Amino acid sequence: MSDILNQIADARRSVMDHRFHEAAAQASAVLSHLPACLSALRILAWAQLELDEDEALDAFEQCAAFDPEDALAYVGQAIWYQQRRQDAAASRLWVKAWELDSANQMIRRALVKLTGELPESQLADAFGLLQAGRADDATDMLRRLRAQRSEPIVELALISALWATDAQREAFDVAASVHATGSQSVKAALFVAAREDRAGRTLRSREAIARAEQVDPGLTLFANVVRQVGLQPALDLHRSTRTPLAAAR
Repeated sequence: MSDILNQIADARRSVMDHRFHEAAAQASAVLSHLPACLSALRILAWAQLELDEDEALDAFEQCAAFDPEDALAYVGQAIWYQQRRQDAAASRLWVKAWELDSANQMIRRALVKLTGELPESQLADAFGLLQAGRADDATDMLRRLRAQRSEPIVELALISALWATDAQREAFDVAASVHATGSQSVKAALFVAAREDRAGRTLRSREAIARAEQVDPGLTLFANVVRQVGLQPALDLHRSTRTPLAAAR
C-alpha cells in the first residue's frame, strides 16, 4: 500500500509542476494495478485535460461516479466541453459544480461568463443552509428535492443533512438505497458498512468496506466519513483479518 501511495504522491507532484505527460504516465501506472483508484483518476483526468486529450472526459465522469459531491469533477467536464465549443453541455456541468460549491468564486465567474447569470437552484440553497448550520431546514428542502429528482448528489446531501440532525437511522436507510442501485459512491458504501457493522452483520460490512477501498486505498480521501460514522474499529478489524481470509480462499 505504501508503494501505491508514494506513486500517487509522485504523480501529484508531476501534475502540480505542469509535467503533464509524466503525471499521466504515473497515474496510469497506478491504475494498471488499481483500476478504480480515485486519487490516480483525478490526477490522470487533469493531466489529460491539460494535454487536450479526449479521454479526459471519461476520467472525470468516473471521478464523479465515485464521488458525486466533488465539484471539481464537474468543473473538469465543463472545461472539456468548452474546449470543444459545446456550450450547452458545459453550462449544465458548470451549474452542477456551482450547486455543490456555490461560494467558489472561480466556479461562479466561469458560470456567469458562459450563461450571463447564476441560476435559481434548490440544491444550491440546501447546501447553503447545511453549511450555515441550518440542518433541519436543509433536510426539509432535500427531502422535497429528492421526491422531484432522485439522483446521487441529492441523496448524498440528504444523508449529511439527516446525520447533522441526529436522524441516523434515516441517513443509513438513504445510504442503503443509494448503494443498492449499484452506485459507486464511496460515501454511500461507508455509511452502509457502518450500518451493517452496528447490526452485527460483519461480512456485509466488510464487503462494503472492500468496495470503498477499491476506490480509496487506505480510505484517506474519505477519512472524515470513517470518523463521522464511527467505522474505524470495524475498519481495523477488517484490515487485520483481510490477509488470513484471502489466504483461506
